[in-house]
Amino acid sequence: MEIDLPVGIYADELQPQALWVSLTATGAANASPHSLDQCFDYEPLCHWLTQVWPRTPHTPLLETRVNQLLGFVFGMDSRVQAVWVGLYKQRMSRQAVAVGIERPVTRAEFEEQQRTCSADFVPAVAARTNPKNVPHEVVTS
Repeated sequence: MEIDLPVGIYADELQPQALWVSLTATGAANASPHSLDQCFDYEPLCHWLTQVWPRTPHTPLLETRVNQLLGFVFGMDSRVQAVWVGLYKQRMSRQAVAVGIERPVTRAEFEEQQRTCSADFVPAVAARTNPKNVPHEVVTS
């Protein structure tokens, strides 16, 4: 799915940019459902991805955005036990169609990571993501 999301460490990335989102959720589901409540309802996910998430404040790192997406998916359905997500920027390199990150995680791994992460981690990492020391503005919320 293509969405527009404000993410990146460079000044020209403060405005929303086109990203591709790919996601696979696995878990315990009814093999022969008879109603939507017995299924993973992807409509709220699609609405959040296209209508809600793009309105959130700028975030410097794709990794932070991945965690936000994982938190949303795990939070929307307790039957989801694992999620694989990929986020790809479409205009990062002239040598590639897209550049991004992919992350598989189980619910237990994600919950443990969220418990152990420090709130100061994201700004510290953002400061180290500019390997050429090119001046840029990092906006955090």
